[in-house]
Amino acid sequence: MPPVRPPPADFLPGRLSIERGSPRDYFALEHFHYARKRPATWAGVWVVRYDDAPFSGLGVPPDQFREVAPPKRSGGTPKPRSRIVAVGVLSYPVPRCLPRERYLGLAPATRYTQHVPFVNRTVRTISRVVVHPQFRALGLSTLLVRRMLDECPTRYVEASTVMARAHPLFDAAGMKRIDPPPGDERRPVYFIFDREEGSRCESDVTQ
Repeated sequence: MPPVRPPPADFLPGRLSIERGSPRDYFALEHFHYARKRPATWAGVWVVRYDDAPFSGLGVPPDQFREVAPPKRSGGTPKPRSRIVAVGVLSYPVPRCLPRERYLGLAPATRYTQHVPFVNRTVRTISRVVVHPQFRALGLSTLLVRRMLDECPTRYVEASTVMARAHPLFDAAGMKRIDPPPGDERRPVYFIFDREEGSRCESDVTQ
């Protein structure tokens, strides 16, 4: 999967970029996420950063704004204002996950930690994806997930969320969707991505 860059969003006076971040970046946006608890583990953080243009030239293309001399003010030349507008968190997987075990063909576990060595070595979990309300509807969440899939150090990347019923975020990013049994809508939808097979947008699978 090639590196992914955010859309140019020509109506913005600045520039968007995706880069590696830290838990501190998540803390700045965590109040926009529906889950009150913070991720239990931190295996990696990716962010979308927005740099404001250091001038009021809204008609200047985002990829050229740094080449234009900003207006001088008393006290020196203003610098671009940079802020985090979206963040994604990769965590270490929980020891047991039934959809994961079925998909990977793991033997039924006789104890809770039976598959821990294999899972820790081959799987990471996308535990949070948060976009600032002012920057939603730009496709940033999908691009952020794709970058996480591309740069994850393990073969498999998974996610589990009830929000998938309302937002096709992980479907759009190319992860395989595994719905819970019919009639059990309270359970989260499970997604998994095999980095050795690339993007997989297959039909839904019920387990």
